[in-house]
Amino acid sequence: MNIKYYISKEQNLTFQNQFYYKNYILAYIIIALKINKQSSSNLTNISFFKRLFTSKKESNGTKTKINQVYSTTYFDNRYTEEGIEPTILDGCLKMIESYFIDNKIERKIESPINHPANLDQVDQDGFGFLLYCNAFQIEEFQATMFLAYAFSDFLMNRYGFKLYSDSKPEYPLRSMTLKYEKDEVFLSLYPFEYTSKVLKGNATFSDLAEKISSQIEEMPNIEDLIKNSNNANEKKL
Repeated sequence: MNIKYYISKEQNLTFQNQFYYKNYILAYIIIALKINKQSSSNLTNISFFKRLFTSKKESNGTKTKINQVYSTTYFDNRYTEEGIEPTILDGCLKMIESYFIDNKIERKIESPINHPANLDQVDQDGFGFLLYCNAFQIEEFQATMFLAYAFSDFLMNRYGFKLYSDSKPEYPLRSMTLKYEKDEVFLSLYPFEYTSKVLKGNATFSDLAEKISSQIEEMPNIEDLIKNSNNANEKKL
C-alpha cells in the first residue's frame, strides 16, 4: 500500500454531499494511525513524523506502510460518527430481497441477506441490480447507496466497524468511510466508492471481505510502530 503522512487544515462538508459526487475513483483499504495528543509538541515535532514516514511492518513477507497520523483532536474534528437509520436500512434490505424473489435466485447465504456472497449475487446474477432499480425509476447513485449501506451494516455487525462522515475526504467518493479501531490503529475503507467499483464489474464484495478479515488479523499495534520507527532512526544515526 502506498501511504502518506499529513496534518492538514479542517474543512466543512456535510454527510449528504457524498450522494452527489459522480466521479469514479478506485477503492482501496488504508490503515490510519491515530496518536493521542499528549502535548502540543506532538503536532510540531516534524522529525517525529519523518521517522514514522519511513516505518514499515512486515507480515507474511509483505510490507505495509502507515500513511496517516492524526492527533485525537484532529480526528474528532474531521470525522463524525454516523449511524444508519433503521428505516433506510430496512428499505435497502427489502430491495435486495425483492431482487432475489423477482429474479427467482436462491441466495447462497440464508442469513444475513446482506452477506457479501449474496450482494455479489445481486450484482452478478439476474438482469442486474442497476437495471432492476431503474425499472422503479431509482437512479444509479441511489442504487449504489442501497448496496453500500447493506455492505456497511454487514461489516459493522460482523467486525465492529463504525460509520463516519469525513469533512475532508481525499477523493470525491470518500465522504462515507468505515473505520475499525484496534489499539488506536485504524483500518479504513470506503463503502460507496467500493460499491461503485463492484457495479462496474471491477471488484466483488466477497473479495474485500476476505481482505478485511486478513488485515484485521495483521494490524500492527501503536507500540510496535513507534518502536520500529525509533529503531529505524537509530540505524540511520
